[in-house]
Amino acid sequence: MKRLTVSLLALILLAGCASPAPEPAPEPEPLSPVYTDWSKLTPYEPAKEQYAYADTYREDGALRPSGDYGFLLPYIGSYLETESYMGPLTTLGLVTVDGRLVTPPVYAEIEMARDWLTNAYAPFLLLYRGEVTARHENEWGSWAEGDFNLTVASPDGSWVRELPPCYGGGCLLSGDRLALALTDGSVLILNPDGSTAMTFPASALEPYLGEGFTWQWDGGPSLDWVDDVGRVWKYDENDPEGSRYACWLNPDTGAVTMDPPPSFVEPEYEYQEGPELAFPGYNDWDTLTDPVTGKLYCSGARTDGSGIRDLLDEQGQVILEDCELSYWVMGIEHGWQSPWVWADRIACSEDGVFCYYDLGGNCVFRRTIQTNLD
Repeated sequence: MKRLTVSLLALILLAGCASPAPEPAPEPEPLSPVYTDWSKLTPYEPAKEQYAYADTYREDGALRPSGDYGFLLPYIGSYLETESYMGPLTTLGLVTVDGRLVTPPVYAEIEMARDWLTNAYAPFLLLYRGEVTARHENEWGSWAEGDFNLTVASPDGSWVRELPPCYGGGCLLSGDRLALALTDGSVLILNPDGSTAMTFPASALEPYLGEGFTWQWDGGPSLDWVDDVGRVWKYDENDPEGSRYACWLNPDTGAVTMDPPPSFVEPEYEYQEGPELAFPGYNDWDTLTDPVTGKLYCSGARTDGSGIRDLLDEQGQVILEDCELSYWVMGIEHGWQSPWVWADRIACSEDGVFCYYDLGGNCVFRRTIQTNLD
């Protein structure tokens, strides 16, 4: 009975200490209702991927020769912003004109071999792929050592030849031959079918350049070609002009000589400006050349203040509206804003997606570009 009395007394004391009842809250002011007609809004839909895989596709990135590709096109697979003076890093892959992936994006650069004096293209596709040989790290950061291995292929991928690193991008000779100075010191000349037309071993050049020489830009030795004659330039502190031609290469006979061939005459160069296209209603033009067909196109920004760029043909007819490539690509001419045109296919980007369109405006390839945030 005592326990019940104590409990009851505690309840009475608690009741006596209770706070007074709170005052009622004021009525909220009525709000004006806002209605949304959801039927008028277009739901966001991300761009859909549009591609298939070639039968020879391999994840390791090796290009396998095949006779059913048709012309091969480069596409942007990733775009990585860096703090380096080199700027962003782009990786490229290969796709067919009908949208079949042939390789993943493993190449640092893809280009058609080109004569820079005549602007003529030759039947060689040059693919540069980085090879890391060592990695280093210290208190300032990390870096990698390596070089770019070269793959030379026909533009349709019917033949493929793997080569060691080379010095420069090669040079075109008559008969659509391609001359390449390899980093082991040798010089290789290829026929249009990828077979070897001529080889100058490093040992044939060492009497003029020294044992164990390497090709280099700064101070030489470096190699260029004029009218199918190879000239090896080298810095020489004993020469009054500070440099000299150390030796000459004849790709027809395989001879390496100290003097040029008797028939050699230094040509006179005349700078020739390429064609330019410009049309009313557009400014900030770029004239594009399809390296396969040779057709000319104009990429220009509308003068209506919209900043939209269109692609026009030689007659000024719009081929594709709102067409730009908003990614910088090293080694690709007009790789910023202006699209590419390869084999009658238009390369452009849309909201982080790389696309190819045909000349009728139909999309034949669409693939998301991977970035630092992915």
